[in-house]
Parts: sequence; C-alpha cells; structure tokens
Amino acid sequence: MIKEMKTFRLIGLMSGTSLDGLDIADVSFSLIDDQKWTFSVNHAKTVAYSDSFRKELISAPKMSGEELGLLSVKLAKFYAEQVNLFISTNDISRTDIYALSSHGQTIFHQPEKSFTQQIGNLPHLATLTGLKVITDFRTKDVALGGTGAPLIPLVDHSLFANEAEAFLNLGGFSNLSYRKNGIVYSFDVGPANIVVNHLMQTDLGQSMDVRGQLARSGKLDVGLFDSLNSLDYFKLNGPKSLGWEWVEKEILPMMEKDIGIENKLHTYIKHVSYQLAKSFENCGAKSVYVTGGGVYNDFLIECMKEEFKGDLIIPDKEIIEFKEAIGFAFLGLLRSLEEVNVLSSVTGAKIDSCSGVIFEP
Repeated sequence: MIKEMKTFRLIGLMSGTSLDGLDIADVSFSLIDDQKWTFSVNHAKTVAYSDSFRKELISAPKMSGEELGLLSVKLAKFYAEQVNLFISTNDISRTDIYALSSHGQTIFHQPEKSFTQQIGNLPHLATLTGLKVITDFRTKDVALGGTGAPLIPLVDHSLFANEAEAFLNLGGFSNLSYRKNGIVYSFDVGPANIVVNHLMQTDLGQSMDVRGQLARSGKLDVGLFDSLNSLDYFKLNGPKSLGWEWVEKEILPMMEKDIGIENKLHTYIKHVSYQLAKSFENCGAKSVYVTGGGVYNDFLIECMKEEFKGDLIIPDKEIIEFKEAIGFAFLGLLRSLEEVNVLSSVTGAKIDSCSGVIFEP
C-alpha cells in the first residue's frame, strides 16, 4: 500500500552540534515516474533554546548516566511540545502527516569505538504527538563498521543533484559531498561553527560572532594557522567524521594561546577556508552548493571565495537554514519505505543500509 503512494508529507527535526536551536520543517515529497524525488517546504521554523537549556545540552557529555537519561526525556518532551505548537500554529491536520522524523541531539560520536549516541530519540515523541516517529539514524551504520556520518549526502544527490557538482554544509562541522564515477562520496572537512561559537561563549559570553565581524577585525597568527593545518585528521582520506570529543582534544588546547579572541577567530576562519578550498580542489569540483548557518558568516564566505576559484552557489534562505531538517524528513521517509538511506561509500560501512528506528503512536 505504501509503495502505491506517490506523495508523502513529513515533519523533519534537526538540532545540530552548534546548538543554535531546533529546526522544524514540514515537507511534501513526490516521486516522479518512480525515479526522481521532488519536494516542497510547506512550513518551517527554528526554535531557539533558552540559555539555561542550551547550557544543559552543552554539559551533557559530562553528566552521569541518570542525568543524561533524564535530559533525553526532557529533550524528547521539548521536541514534542514544539511539534504540537508548530502543527496548531500552522493549522496542519495530523492525518495529513505521514511521519515525524527526528535526528536527535548528538552527545557522543566515537565510531572508532563503535559508539554514537543521540538523545531525545524516545517513544515519548510518538506518544505525545500522536504521529509515527522515525529516529536513530546513525547507530546501525556504526554497527556495520561505518562512521555513522555524514547522512545528508544521500539527500544532496537525491534532491539537489542539478544544482552543483559538490555540496557543502557549514554547520557545527563542515561536511563536503561529491559524486565520482556515479558513486557518492563525503566526509567531514573539519570543525566550523562549533569552534567559533565555543570561543565566543567562553571568552565573551556571546553565542556567535555575528557575520564574522570580530574575526574580520583580527590578524593572522601564522604559528596557530600552521599548527591547525598540520593536524593528522587533515591528512586522512575519507570516509571520516568528527565529534565534539575530537575538538576538545585537538583544537581547544591550541586555542588557549594568548593572542586575543579576535586574532584566534581570524586565524581559525582562515584555517577553515583553506581546508575547504583544498578539499574542493581535491574532489575536482568547479561548483559548490553551500548551506548551513556558516553561510551567514560573511568573513568566512569572503575567505572561501579568495581561496577557491570555482563557483560558490548559495541558495535561498529557506534551504540554507532548513536543508538538514528537510534531509532528515527525507531519510525518515526512505526508512519507512524500506529503501537505502545510508550510503557505505560515504560512511565506510560494510554495506549500504536502511537505518532508523520507528515508534508508532
């Protein structure tokens, strides 16, 4: 019966490592001639976390097992509350919604130890919203020997294939995907917003460097720049992915250098743009489709344009801000249809997989 349907409406939830907030997207997907997927966004919204809740989520990796379990329940209830408000505010009929698809909040990501954990991925979501819920997209791939990330490249090459040769998401981490000889490849290039936001929070008590203005005012510290670029991770070939634990171990100690916050930010942005341009060139891309919150860092975009001689394509605001929420709605749809939604060519797993856990209301 499912296979006979051609249009599906799902709500996708995404909360990234930069903790900017919860992205909610109400998306309709249509299958054309049993081959090509198209989509339209009906409604979308970002819900900011309160300062206190954000601090709780930041401190989650250091919590006890019981504290983390309670926070997971609290987050699931928050997700459900915001979805219910989103549905009522936009006058959406629940019977029109095929499913709710949620990424959850990543707390631990250590695929080399066969371990990844996203909290908030609980049956509470189905019980409190009355919707079928699809979540927990990374665990199966990790069990299959993969990195459990990135997951959005399949979305890029299913929904946006005509837009560019390669796709970059500038979120907490920067992720690049591209196609070579008909196969999709992808990897995390390096940390992006997550380091900038951390420096702003710890040094100035601010959540972000708005449009990169403070970074722009700084100067390059050549020693720090060279140290960042010499990290072993940047010498590895993909598939490869990163988590906060790596940032804490490898990046943050370097950022203790006493050179001033503006110079740290300036140098870090120069490092990010250098690594990105090198990755674009290595995969042979002449055009790159750029989304994610980092698009709004004007200084970062300018530095990327200085380093990369190809075209940087920046879509409209809706796609910039909600592509990952759209993407997880699509991955949830594929899971429900029992189609492949995680690519082994991207994650390094033994095989492609249909990943995700389904909770019925």
